[in-house]
Amino acid sequence: MLKKMKTFLKKNRLFAGKKKGSHKAQSLVEIAITFPLLLMLLSGLVEFGFMLNYYLSLTDVTRETARFFSNFDPFDDFGNDKISFYTDATGFLLYSLEPADVNDTSRKIVLDSSADDIVISVFSVSGSTITRYPSSLGGEYKWFNNHSSNFTVTEIGNRLVANAPDTGILLVEIYYDYHQILGLPWVTAFVPDPTTLYAYTMMPVPGAAPTPTPLP
Repeated sequence: MLKKMKTFLKKNRLFAGKKKGSHKAQSLVEIAITFPLLLMLLSGLVEFGFMLNYYLSLTDVTRETARFFSNFDPFDDFGNDKISFYTDATGFLLYSLEPADVNDTSRKIVLDSSADDIVISVFSVSGSTITRYPSSLGGEYKWFNNHSSNFTVTEIGNRLVANAPDTGILLVEIYYDYHQILGLPWVTAFVPDPTTLYAYTMMPVPGAAPTPTPLP
């Protein structure tokens, strides 16, 4: 009887040992399968982190440009388009993206003249009538002429509060083709490379507000 019990215990130990070893092998297989997936997810997050960083920089620079140039008049003394207003605003934006200071070690965003663009528009709002400037350039100042504004006069009107007082609006838009930093095939399979990033800012510009007609 004792001999049979010893034999039974030995068999159970052997079976238990084999079962434990099979669990280890299964764990290794699971790790081998999931690790590449985790690596792909992590690298994708890193790539999208870079893209988000660029997008935030573009948004900041449009906001900074619109805020600064909202203090200036987009028209000359005769009420005509002041093209220097638009060129100066574009130059300000470009310098903010790519400082000329050689000692500046911050990341620089260089626009590609064949793909990217800066579009600046001014709107003069008088009741339900909206006029777009610069009128001499079809209502849109385009730096490279690669893109058009994402906003029509109708869309601008839809964003305004009904019965709002007459006002002027400055719209600064930027298009930038983001080329992936890592360029991994499992990311480019789902996200185009390059990806066009778009940012804009609207800001009130008193200089573009319609001048009231003097009463007789």
